[in-house]
Amino acid sequence: MKKTETKNQKKECAFPVLKFDYNFNVIYSNSPAKAILNYWEAKVKESVPSNILNRHPEIYNSLREQSLEDISITINDTVVRCTVVPFPEAGYIGVYGYMVEYTEKIMDRETASRLN
Repeated sequence: MKKTETKNQKKECAFPVLKFDYNFNVIYSNSPAKAILNYWEAKVKESVPSNILNRHPEIYNSLREQSLEDISITINDTVVRCTVVPFPEAGYIGVYGYMVEYTEKIMDRETASRLN
């Protein structure tokens, strides 16, 4: 028997969602974002490594300028496109994935597997 979802239960977003406080500590991660955290070698309740913040200056820019910034996070053969949104009144920065792209390497593997 299938478990039905009640009105009060939220469906989790299929795209990655991360939240950082203004000290760049990870304060939230949904399930799809765990791959990003693993790749970054970061965890919830810990700070994002400085090398990651240096690789994605858009996160700093978003906070400094109080503006939306887009970033691309490359994990192996996948690129996750995200928007960085500062929420000064709430004291955090949100990183919201909106597109996942696969490199040609992945596409070539998919094509080869269909032909075999």
